[in-house]
Amino acid sequence: MKAIDVQSLTKLYGSARGIDNLTFSVESGEIFGYLGPNGSGKTTTIRCLMGMLRATHGACAVLGEHVIPGRATGHDRIGYLPGDFKIWEQHTARRALKMLGSLGRAKAFLKRQAELAERLDLNMDRRVRTLSKGNRQKIGLVYAFQHQPDLLILDEPTSGLDPLMRQVVLDLIREAAEAGATVLLSSHDLSEVAAVCHEAAILREGRLIELAPISSIVQQGQRHLKVWFAQNTPLPNLPGDIKDAGIVERSANCLEIAYQGSADRILKWLAQYPVERVTTPETSLENAFMQYYHKEARHGS
Repeated sequence: MKAIDVQSLTKLYGSARGIDNLTFSVESGEIFGYLGPNGSGKTTTIRCLMGMLRATHGACAVLGEHVIPGRATGHDRIGYLPGDFKIWEQHTARRALKMLGSLGRAKAFLKRQAELAERLDLNMDRRVRTLSKGNRQKIGLVYAFQHQPDLLILDEPTSGLDPLMRQVVLDLIREAAEAGATVLLSSHDLSEVAAVCHEAAILREGRLIELAPISSIVQQGQRHLKVWFAQNTPLPNLPGDIKDAGIVERSANCLEIAYQGSADRILKWLAQYPVERVTTPETSLENAFMQYYHKEARHGS
C-alpha cells in the first residue's frame, strides 16, 4: 500500500511557482527523504499533503485517502512537525501539549509523552517563552511522535538541536519505521537523511529532478583518489585522453585526483609510475548532491 501518493501536483502563487507537476509515492513502512535547499518546494508539498493548501492542479492521497483541502484527512493517524513549529508561549510545555492533545486522545499517550520528554531531555514544566529554539523544537517532536502515528511527516525535524539530540531524533525515526510507520523526512541536511533513508526525492525550484536511492545520488558526484609516489618521483600530469578527471591537490609526493565514472583508466595510467600507496576518500554526500544539483541547473538554463 502507498502511504503517500502524489500525482501531477502543482501549486502556483499568482505568477510564481511553488511546485510544478510533482509525481511520486512512498510505500508503507518506508523512510523517504525529501531533499532540497530552502525555497525548493518541500514545505509547499507538505502543506498540500496536510490539506493546508489547495493545489492548483493534480492530487495527492495519504494513507489511502484522497486529501481534500480544509479537511483533516487522516490527521489522527499522522504525526506532523512543521518547519516553523510554534506553540503558546505563556503555557508550560506540559500544558501546551495537553491542549494540543485535547484535539485527539490525550490521555491515551501520556506515558509515551513522558518517555519522549525524557529521551529528548525536555523540561515539561518550564514556560515555553523561557525555552530556547531547540527546546521548543523538542515540544514539536513530542507532539509528532507521542501518539505513535502510522505516518510521520517531518519538516526539518532537527532544526535548532545539538548533535546529541539530532542522533536521538534519528533513532526515534528508525524505531518508528521498525514498528511499521511510514516517514517523510524533509530536510536540506543530507547527512541526516543518508543516515536513515534509502531512497530520496530531490527538488529544484519546485520541480522533481531525481527520485533515486541515496547510493545513486552519491554516484552522481566526483570520486577521489589520493596517490603517494616513491620519494623523489616527479609528480606527473594527467594525460589529455583521460576525460572527466583532474588533479585537485598536489603535495611533495602526493596527488589527489577527482574523477567521475570508472577508476580503471586512471589506475592503468598510474601503473607506469612507482606508486607506494593509493587511498579512496569517502565521497561526501553533500558534495555529491551539490555536484548533481549544479549539473541540473546548467541543463535547465
